[in-house]
Order: sequence, then C-alpha cells, then structure tokens
Amino acid sequence: MILPLVQPSNFLYAEPTFRDSNLKAELVTQGLNSPTSMAFLDKSNILVLEKNSGNVLLVSNGVLQKHPILKVHVDHTTLACCRGLLGIAITNNNSTDLQNVFLYYSELLDGKNSVRNRLYRYTWSDESLINPVLILDLPATPGPNHPGGKIAIGLNKYLFTVIGDLNNRGKLQNIKNGPGPTDSSVILRINATDGSPAKGNPFAEFDSKMSKYYGYGVRNSFGLAVDPVTGALWDTENGEKDFDEINLVKSGFNSGWKQLMGPMSQSQVSISDLVNYPGSHYSDPIFSFAPSLGITAMGFFNSTKVGNKYNNNIFAGDISHGNLYFFTLNTNRTGFSFGENTELDMLDSVANGAKELSEVTLGTGFAGITDIVTGPDGFLYVLTFDQEAHGQGKIYRIIHS
Repeated sequence: MILPLVQPSNFLYAEPTFRDSNLKAELVTQGLNSPTSMAFLDKSNILVLEKNSGNVLLVSNGVLQKHPILKVHVDHTTLACCRGLLGIAITNNNSTDLQNVFLYYSELLDGKNSVRNRLYRYTWSDESLINPVLILDLPATPGPNHPGGKIAIGLNKYLFTVIGDLNNRGKLQNIKNGPGPTDSSVILRINATDGSPAKGNPFAEFDSKMSKYYGYGVRNSFGLAVDPVTGALWDTENGEKDFDEINLVKSGFNSGWKQLMGPMSQSQVSISDLVNYPGSHYSDPIFSFAPSLGITAMGFFNSTKVGNKYNNNIFAGDISHGNLYFFTLNTNRTGFSFGENTELDMLDSVANGAKELSEVTLGTGFAGITDIVTGPDGFLYVLTFDQEAHGQGKIYRIIHS
C-alpha cells in the first residue's frame, strides 16, 4: 500500500463531510482492495487499479464486476512497500475507434528474480485489454520505495509520468559528487505511441541519457495533473517529514530534493548547492504543507456541475488525514489565490499546523485519497484507501446537494 509519511490518527473514518454545505458525497462502489488509480472509459465504465493484486477492475454503472479485466504480475510483498500496480491513463486511438490504456506498474520478471517499473500501452477492445506494448522501462532498485507511477496526458497528447528517488543518492537527487543520471527522481515526457522523447524536452541536447526528462529532483509523487486551460503540468511531492509540496512543473524543473523540501527561504540551502544542469531551473513550491502529511492525488476539476468557483481549479488529497483540499488559481494560473476573507497568514504559501490546514480543507472523512478525476458526467470522483480497514477502498462522486 501507499505508506503514510506520518502515522495516521487512530480512528475509524466516517462518511465524508464538507465545509461547503452545497456539496455531498455519494458512494459509487466499494469492495476495492488497495486501489491506487482510476480512469473513465466512458460515462458508464471506470477502470480501477489494485496495487497488490495486480488486478485491473471494471466498475460498470456503479457495479464492481466480479472478474478482473486484466491481472499483471507485480511485486507486492511487504518489503516491496510502495511497489505494485500504480498508474493509469486512457486516450483515444487516433486512427481507430479503439482506446489506448496506459498502465504503470512494478513488474516482477519471471525467472529473473528482478523488478522493473514499466509503462505499457494496451488496447481496449471488447471489454478486454489486449496487445501490450512496452513503451518505458525504468529501474526499481535500490528502492524498494518511491516508485512514483502516476500518469498524465498533456493537451498536446504527450504523456507525462513520474518516478521517485528509489533511495538513490546521485546528481538527479542534487548530490554533486554522486553518480550521473539513473532514471530516478524524474518527471518524463514522452510520445505515447512508442515512448520516444517528446519534442523540445529540456535536456535532450545536453545528454542523450536525459532526453526523456522534463524535470528532476523529485523525492516521490502520487499526483500529476495537466491544467485544462494552459496545458501546464502540476505535481504533488511527498517530503520526508518537514514538508509536502504542490508544484507548477515547467520545462527543466529542478524540485530540489535531496537538498531541500518546502520553500528555499525556510532552509539553509541556496541555488548553488543544487546540481544545476544546463536548461534546468529551481522554483519554490506553489504551496507546502508543514509538517508532511502524505499528500497524494491531485486533479483539475473541469466542470461547473457543482458550482462555478470549482471549475478549472485544483483538488488534492492525502493518505494520513482523509482530507480533500481545494485551491483556487490566480488570474495568470501560476499560483493560488486565498481571497480577502482568509483568516490566517497564507502569505508564505505554507499550511503550518492544523489551523492553517483547515483553511484549504474542503472535505474530511474520506480515509486515504489515492485518485481524483472529473467524470464524463461533470462530477468529481474520489478514490479512497482506508488503512484502518486493511486497505479497503471506495469510489465517491461529489455532487451539488
């Protein structure tokens, strides 16, 4: 399962409640086992991933189907920590009516006693996932934690994915005397057809080993999202203990790990302490949580169905508190606006402790949140993961009450 960065409170989660009395959570389905990600095939059908079983499940008209659509061979032992079936994205095939389904998982290789984090493209046909094509082959060691795994599709159809540091200590982790690129701590941007580097990637001319990289210096991430208005990429990043982050990820982004998490002004680190590859740039998080709380999924809500104020703004969740967070973007969509009525000091863009955390908390009682997506019906869907109930999961639909 996705492990918390801090121990969760010792309580059973109630049904979700909201600060906005106009919102209500409807249960779509339950009985999921350690779910990590979900994606809509159409308005009636959702594919859901189970981390440990390697099962891709189908929820059809709110009913969890008895048999998995696909079962893949994943590393899921206790020692494997965060490894498993982790990320999904779906696009239409440009040449046919079929859909491409992308899966990221920690594949246990038969007969080799080894594991790789791999991204496959499948074809959805006749309620089956067929014709797997390996398009990205990434390491899983030393690990075993921090494999990343979320997937996002850009407005230009390029595919983004992220892998954490895998406990490496190299230049991609901002260790100046460490080894060179090892495909860890990076956000990758590739062509969805064959996994080749996307045109214009920032480090392609500097080092062919880095040709697929869009950014680096990432400790681990359970959230990637593309702004539906600007096409910009955003991520969540898990800190070790002091900070979690929400970042605007521009081309060449260096997130700063392992030298720092959170704003640089609240550390003893300077830009010169980082590994600054040609074409790279460091930027502070847009928002940070202190202390870290296991920030997970994020998503832009691309709908007005539950109120205009939520349209094209960001929702995020965590694994430890069961909170659903909401952020309004500023006019140029490069940061957050907290409004004139904010009671607490958010000028530092850090939620320091419970009071300031409550300022950005919209909903509570979700258990751990592992995915957030806009459904074809225009409502917000939230995938949950309850550690107090041995990883049992549910899908909720957030509607206007």
